[in-house]
Amino acid sequence: MSNNIHVLIIEDEPAAVRQLKRLLQQVAIHLSINIDVVADLDSNEAAVAWLKMPTNTVDVAFFDIQLSDGLSFEILEQVQVSFPIIFATAFDDYAIRAFKVNSIDYLLKPYSLEDLQGAIQKFQNRRAHQLAALSDAQNLLGLLNDFKQQATNPSSKVPFADYKSRFLVKKGQQFISIPVSTIAFIYSEDKVTFIQNFNEKQKHILNYSLDDIENMLDPKKFFRLNRQVLVAYSAIERVHKYFNGKLLVELRPQPTFEERVVVSRDKAASFKRWLDQ
Repeated sequence: MSNNIHVLIIEDEPAAVRQLKRLLQQVAIHLSINIDVVADLDSNEAAVAWLKMPTNTVDVAFFDIQLSDGLSFEILEQVQVSFPIIFATAFDDYAIRAFKVNSIDYLLKPYSLEDLQGAIQKFQNRRAHQLAALSDAQNLLGLLNDFKQQATNPSSKVPFADYKSRFLVKKGQQFISIPVSTIAFIYSEDKVTFIQNFNEKQKHILNYSLDDIENMLDPKKFFRLNRQVLVAYSAIERVHKYFNGKLLVELRPQPTFEERVVVSRDKAASFKRWLDQ
């Protein structure tokens, strides 16, 4: 697998471009790879012109959704691309649910180092196994139509698949169904995913990764605190200030794992917005 990644940034906010470049440099150091930002462009027009030049090379691109001259999806109506795209969005329920249902990669703004590193690692894994990009042209162009409809008629929501309301788990020789409403938190330990209910001491094993489960649950009710823990709003007992801008979270019931539940400094702001919605 190549350690060189050519990145294209399409973003019309200079501060966001500077932040993304700075974080990409940190990701490169953490992962011992070389990340080369080949261009940063601030409009659909500039992006289309740049992408039509055959000498330009892109491995992965970061697209802001709303640019000064329209939605960045419109670029794909004019240029055929073969690289994966990671979209950036402000905290908007409609946009986030659209991305999740269509299996398209996205990042919330402001960018966090943790989420950005996860996105780059996911890209590397897919490239190593020669898997198709999640953001395929058919899904993207379908989303373009959905977003245009939403922009012209905000009260008209495109129908989406429902979030999961229960999980089937094995208990001894039996299978039981666990309602999502009874789940306090879901966590990963030694590469195994567990469910912890509010009123049950026993934990249950889930045959999904935490990344998969995060996309199955309503983001208004569940938040990914870190790489190990996905928590329900009603399971948060207290939140404390922690060192270096981090947050320390007390959960109920008390987790069986020993590690403290900490929200990183980069993710603290989005966590507080989630608590305040």
